[in-house]
Amino acid sequence: MFIRQIESGDVEAVLALWAEAGMTSHAQLGDSRQEITEKMTRDSDLFLVGEANKRIVATVMGTYDGHRGRIKRLAVKSDCRRSGLGRQIASELESRFAERGISRVRLEVWAENKSAQTFWENLGYQLQSDIRYYLRNFDQSVDCC
Repeated sequence: MFIRQIESGDVEAVLALWAEAGMTSHAQLGDSRQEITEKMTRDSDLFLVGEANKRIVATVMGTYDGHRGRIKRLAVKSDCRRSGLGRQIASELESRFAERGISRVRLEVWAENKSAQTFWENLGYQLQSDIRYYLRNFDQSVDCC
């Protein structure tokens, strides 16, 4: 797999991959596309796609708030899962964080997504059971993410 920064021509493939992975089920129509295009304007070098056989087979989004890195939306095509591609693209993002001097990283996983929890624990991430995640929408959306 060849890993590179996302490009504008990748948006549809990333949306399709997110949908296949169930990552758009909580988002309102258009929110996922907007998330991608807006993220491409900030820290775009931390928004990665993995290509194999001329198709996008993996993606992960990294962000940095000046204090911590965050990992969001790691997804691998269903026919490519359990082949090391998730680990490979996560490792590349961690390397990019390290190049920037970012040494602390957080991520969220849906409580029912046991396979993702196992994946991240196998990469050395630890559950922070003392933290609760709160949300407030300033618009009229009912989007829970």
